[in-house]
Amino acid sequence: MNHTIKVLGIVTLLAPFSNTVIAAPIDLSTWSALTLDFTGGQSAGNWDLSAGNTTVTQTVNADPSFYLNNINQTDYSIDGSWEVTQTNDNDYMGFVFGYQNSSNFYLFDWKQGSQDYYGSVGNEGMAVKKYTGGTGSGLTDLSLGEFWENESDKGDMEILATNQSSSAGWADNTSYNFHMDFNTIANEFTIMVTQGATTLWDVTVADSTFTSGQFGFYNFSQANVEYSGFEQEGGTEVEVSAPATLALLGLSLAALGATRRKAKV
Repeated sequence: MNHTIKVLGIVTLLAPFSNTVIAAPIDLSTWSALTLDFTGGQSAGNWDLSAGNTTVTQTVNADPSFYLNNINQTDYSIDGSWEVTQTNDNDYMGFVFGYQNSSNFYLFDWKQGSQDYYGSVGNEGMAVKKYTGGTGSGLTDLSLGEFWENESDKGDMEILATNQSSSAGWADNTSYNFHMDFNTIANEFTIMVTQGATTLWDVTVADSTFTSGQFGFYNFSQANVEYSGFEQEGGTEVEVSAPATLALLGLSLAALGATRRKAKV
């Protein structure tokens, strides 16, 4: 298939008498929320955008929920910070990238404390996962267990890397920095998580299943996760066909109707 490629524009600030180019924080007002809708699951995510449009907080205990940038792009770097601003839960936060639709994407997630749920094992620590369900199959193909599991492959989910240990969980009210290079030219991507000057995980994954796609914030069953100050360098946008675009729109509209509630995990 031939794709039309165009270079993404990046807002920059150019200091006087300097050749230094600084990427401005991304305006998140053009991003959109999507919660995967499962029978018997929890509520839809509630993404609360700050007045300056550079910070967003997912405020409720929700089913797997994304905040997507709506750009099918490739070959870029992205940086930002995120933290959980509460002390009474221990579940998942992270990022989605190479997102094609609700069944096909890469996922980085991070669990604070070990806990089995939905017949799946959720260990303390970080993992990089790949989901490869049927293209366009909608919101019914994935089980909640595939999102909770981070010890071994399950269903349409494959674990590509992990750093799990008894001391690898995130801490409450602590800011972490996220950096990712999505390099499809080399058929790999690199993720680095830091806390101040300390590198907590630096992993390069060789996989070329998805060579473009949307980027977004993610969490599952974890309220009050704040994502802020994200900046992007590079990037080429790959235009998608009208049917694929309409499919994504349909999934987003379906997610808006999710109003179910269940007990907090």
